[in-house]
Amino acid sequence: MLDGSAWRYPTSAGAERESIRRHHLRHTRGFLYFLGHDPAVPAAVRRELGRWGLPADEFADTGHLPHQLYVREARRMLGERILTEHDLLAPKSDASTVALGSYHIDIREVQRGWRWVYEHPRPQAMVFTEGYLSVPVSAYSIPYETLLPRREHAGNLLAAVCVSASHVAFASLRMEPQYQMIGQAAGTAAALAVRTDARAHGVSRDDLRAALTASGAILAPTR
Repeated sequence: MLDGSAWRYPTSAGAERESIRRHHLRHTRGFLYFLGHDPAVPAAVRRELGRWGLPADEFADTGHLPHQLYVREARRMLGERILTEHDLLAPKSDASTVALGSYHIDIREVQRGWRWVYEHPRPQAMVFTEGYLSVPVSAYSIPYETLLPRREHAGNLLAAVCVSASHVAFASLRMEPQYQMIGQAAGTAAALAVRTDARAHGVSRDDLRAALTASGAILAPTR
């Protein structure tokens, strides 16, 4: 399997996804073995790796490696509103806010390579990490419209994970506490839709925010 094969995971069916998962599993096992046994690895590194093993008390039914592939980001919805980096770096109050985000923009490395770095007294070949980004943000609004598909795409759907956000904004939005808050908002909106005989797009934003606030949700940053 070629490098970059993980890009196919979001659009693949079950069989190809399983093949990609196994590819990552083989790579991880092989890499650990290489670090602990190959003569090309410095002896000190091999000795240190030799002191460790897989956790005996974890994932006992799957060879002591996690039973699930960690998928950090996959498909995202193109919704009524797209949350972007601008919304995170210059947050504003929003009348349709249903949750607040606060985790920093956190994008992992795309790839590692090397380049010459001009250090005194002569250039040095150094590992170069491409694509890494870590930017702090203030508390920002997550509008209800980011949970809704565009009307012409679907009429009665709420998305609490594959929300409508750009790649950069999703790098902050994707954290579990924010998923929990978005899930609460989606569930409350669905209940209101049933109660008022409305479709998801037609749920009253005021009623939704009132219900969320009554249940303890914080919808405005505290200063």
